[in-house]
Amino acid sequence: MPGPRTTSARLSAGRFRVAALATLALPLAIGTAAAQAGAARDTLRIVHVGDVNFARGVARDYILPGRGAEVFASVREALRAADVAVGNLESVLMDRGDYADPPGIRVFAGPKQGADLLREAGFDAVATANNHAWDQRRAGLLESLAHLDSAGVAHAGTGPTPDDAWRPVVLRRRGWTVALFSLTLIFNHPSMSVLGTAAQCCVAWADTLRFRRAARAARDSLGADLVLVSLHQGIEYRPVPRLDEVVVARGLVRSGADAVFGHHPHVLQGVEWVDGKPIVYSLGNFVFRQNSPWTRAGLWAELLVAPDGSARLAVRPVVAGNTPRFADGADSAATVGHLAEVTAGLDSLPAARARRNVTHSRTRPGAP
Repeated sequence: MPGPRTTSARLSAGRFRVAALATLALPLAIGTAAAQAGAARDTLRIVHVGDVNFARGVARDYILPGRGAEVFASVREALRAADVAVGNLESVLMDRGDYADPPGIRVFAGPKQGADLLREAGFDAVATANNHAWDQRRAGLLESLAHLDSAGVAHAGTGPTPDDAWRPVVLRRRGWTVALFSLTLIFNHPSMSVLGTAAQCCVAWADTLRFRRAARAARDSLGADLVLVSLHQGIEYRPVPRLDEVVVARGLVRSGADAVFGHHPHVLQGVEWVDGKPIVYSLGNFVFRQNSPWTRAGLWAELLVAPDGSARLAVRPVVAGNTPRFADGADSAATVGHLAEVTAGLDSLPAARARRNVTHSRTRPGAP
């Protein structure tokens, strides 16, 4: 079977110094029956950012002292301007009084106020399937979802049952129906897998066979025009994904995803197109302060879908940390240049073999 048709982005740092948004792709077709039928709709702007962690320093220095409004102050206007804004919620949210996890701890939770901060910033939904979803076990996971529900922030990827965890967020904006799935292939357990653990009840583990059925149901039963996947996988601080991770992301596209947005490595990874659909392998951090190289450089990814179903992907460099902001000047140019390098690194990988189901349990180095 032929391999996927892929196109690696070739970026020009100079070109992006003068652009507010760095356009990385030629138009791509979102093949929806409704769009092809000419249904009335407007251009749709979908934004996805990387890891959001309300624990540790964000809790101690901003949320608990009453300075939470400062966290998203520099990006709030842009988030609210998006039709759909999504991020990966890396910390569960709990009521623990004035307690903040100390720096460096790898099992954590953010204050419950984080849910309201997300809503006020303009987030429509968060992905919750990730390696920290079970940090406070089932009780913490369910409490976190209750806080999100109370704040009016939709969520996908976790729930009281596997079916709930696999249920997509459905958002209707500007005449479009968008289904968002959140899946993980990394977990804080010696096996690095949810499978066979207590968390299997509540965390959506990526499985292309199940996703194929779920994506079809989203289109047929929920009326989805666009099916998006927020995917947590990879190895921390690694700039190029491993071949098995590429196989998973491409497999999700082949199984019905119109776009895949990755996170977990805490650094940028490349961008490619498979069968005309974009895969951003890692968006890097957003609200997450780390000191390792390139952990302060994140991406704001924006998918713009025109009324006729044609779409383009654009990115904007961000400076990640406790109070993220858009990068400018030398910071922006450096991030764009680095993105070009890591994207070119995808070309060094051998062609991924097509597989019917690419899910498998694996052992990997540390996964904080």
